[in-house]
Amino acid sequence: MKKSEIEESTIIWRGVGLVVVVAQAIISFMLVISMINTGIVASWITILVAIVLAALLIFNIVKLLAQNKTSTATRIVCMVLGIICIIGGVFAMRYTGAFNEFLNRVTEQKAEVKEYSVIVMNDSGIKDLSGLAGKSVGLLETDKEAKKAGQHLQGLVKVDTGFYDSMDTLISMLEGKLIDAMTIESDRMEIAKEEMDGGLESMRVIYTFEIELDGKETQASNKKVTIEPFIVYISGSDSRTGIKTTARSDVNIVAVVDPAKGKMLLVSIPRDTYVQLHDTTGIKDKLTHAGVYGIEMSKATIEDFLGIKIDHTIKVSFDTVVKVVDQLDGIEINSDQALQLKTNGKVCNYVVGKQVVDGDCALRFARERKSYETGDRHRGENQQEVITGIVKKLSGSKDYLLKVPEILEIAADSFETTFQRDDIVGFIRMQLENPKNWQVESIAVNGTGTMLPTYSMGANLPLYVMIPDENTVANARTKINQYLNVSTVDDAEE
Repeated sequence: MKKSEIEESTIIWRGVGLVVVVAQAIISFMLVISMINTGIVASWITILVAIVLAALLIFNIVKLLAQNKTSTATRIVCMVLGIICIIGGVFAMRYTGAFNEFLNRVTEQKAEVKEYSVIVMNDSGIKDLSGLAGKSVGLLETDKEAKKAGQHLQGLVKVDTGFYDSMDTLISMLEGKLIDAMTIESDRMEIAKEEMDGGLESMRVIYTFEIELDGKETQASNKKVTIEPFIVYISGSDSRTGIKTTARSDVNIVAVVDPAKGKMLLVSIPRDTYVQLHDTTGIKDKLTHAGVYGIEMSKATIEDFLGIKIDHTIKVSFDTVVKVVDQLDGIEINSDQALQLKTNGKVCNYVVGKQVVDGDCALRFARERKSYETGDRHRGENQQEVITGIVKKLSGSKDYLLKVPEILEIAADSFETTFQRDDIVGFIRMQLENPKNWQVESIAVNGTGTMLPTYSMGANLPLYVMIPDENTVANARTKINQYLNVSTVDDAEE
């Protein structure tokens, strides 16, 4: 080969090498920064990765750019190493980036909102909001946000607002045409429709709007979640309009986690449990209705009910279950009876004993109650089965832990928590560095069904509720304190 041809070949190799080296340097730097920001990998591993990436980069700089005489074989090896670093770095950043984005979204303190419906009689002749001008609109005085909702409505159309003491009174006023419309939370309207067996078919919604709840500063727990036992309230929201919208809490599980021992206690409280809503007097209500007033109401009500202090809350949409279980290639559940249930156009067949189910069938299993004699109480047990299945699948293999960022990215729109970012990072890092096959124990509060008035729907509209069995409540308190390593409720509160 002529000297000119050699020089030309060297220039080409250096040009290509320069592109590879620059790209390798940028990707390597971004990857190390991303690993530092994520924080789930031990510091020594991050440092080791940085050293290896730096060594490979220096090697490529020397061989591809600095040395005049480098064999073709060496150049090819360097190019391959550089491309591997670039592809590997981009792939790794996809996971760290997704994880960082998830943490930022779910730990952001977002204000809850309530959706309100403006309702009129079918024969009223009022077709839309403009038809309410100069008309009378009733609201519930027991709703703390009703005044704000009335002001919002008056900002849209000039109406006369009045406040009434109960849901049944408000309905009677509208049906008797003593008021022209009523404005109530959309979820409370859904409750009334379900409980009155079609008794509201003579009414229709002409307008909906949202009101932002006054934000309450959530006091961060000082528990070290990688060392100390802590309590989490898991609320399964029935919201159909997004995770930030208040809705009935159809799943109510108190999880007590002991990270040092790798043990977890799940206490299921049936949605129909008859409890005194926090900071209310008089008529009690179903626990599920507490969610209509916001997750803080549900949390405080459960604290009063069990005599505990909840450290963190997790609010999750039902739809998340399907996506997460499918990402885990299914989970194992244990059914105590054979069932055939339909969901989303497919049939889920459950046999007695252990079996693997996909996302759709896991969610259908968690929601079923009519097939069981104990109804909602058994549904709580099924929900615990699903949660246990997810925990075991995640903790049973490091392969699935590598999917955590992808799973969390899916869940970001349907999941929010009061855990701080550092708490979540520390917990996952603990599991990566010292994997535990978690022992999960499940218990439930039990009781007796009856018909009684509720705070949310009024004294004249009795609903099905469950009077809690105090023995099962006492057992739950005892178990919780055992996991917290305290002997009494007073000790736990201190």
